[in-house]
Amino acid sequence: MADQELTERVQELISENPVLLFMKGTPTAPRCGFSMRTVQVLDQMGVEYGAIDVLPALQPLREVTSEISDWETFPQLYVNGDLLGGADIVEEMFTNGELAESLGVEQPARQEAEAEPAAAGDSPYQSPPMKIEGS
Repeated sequence: MADQELTERVQELISENPVLLFMKGTPTAPRCGFSMRTVQVLDQMGVEYGAIDVLPALQPLREVTSEISDWETFPQLYVNGDLLGGADIVEEMFTNGELAESLGVEQPARQEAEAEPAAAGDSPYQSPPMKIEGS
């Protein structure tokens, strides 16, 4: 069973951030290819999003997200409190226009979507504060 205090904090973060990405690393320094791919899609969408690096507390966060959304792997993208999925699902939603609809933005034009990823300092993410006890 997941730590109740951590579960409550994760639920708060999900509800406080319209777009929240749980990932390995940070948007400016992803620590796995799946997280990097998800960040690239979000950056192409041009939306502000929060990002949480799960690596400092990987196992406790797996337990929490498994209870919250029945999903243990990372990255995990939440939009308006709902889990959309991981990298493959986010990329598929991007390709078919569902991601833009979920985010309430225009689908980028094809040439924009294939452009080079934004420079490290150009990412629209904002990391919400998350203190994890015992890590």
